[in-house]
Amino acid sequence: MPYALYYATASPPEEVTPEKLRPLIAVHFSSVEDALHAAALVLRGGQHVWLIEGPGVRFSARDVEERCRPILELFSRPRADGS
Repeated sequence: MPYALYYATASPPEEVTPEKLRPLIAVHFSSVEDALHAAALVLRGGQHVWLIEGPGVRFSARDVEERCRPILELFSRPRADGS
């Protein structure tokens, strides 16, 4: 599982270094799409994504928020049945 999602209850530091990531536990996914979907759930739950990295990918917190915006908008749309 090559894609790692790092998140925490605290906001990410300005510069995310290996030393700052060390105390966090990475959650691993087989695709970047799965990692981004999980990141959207993390954001929706009120926590902070610090980083997604894997082969050819290093998404900062800001990158992840941009990429998750369409997913988060789906969660915030009113349902057709009004609930």
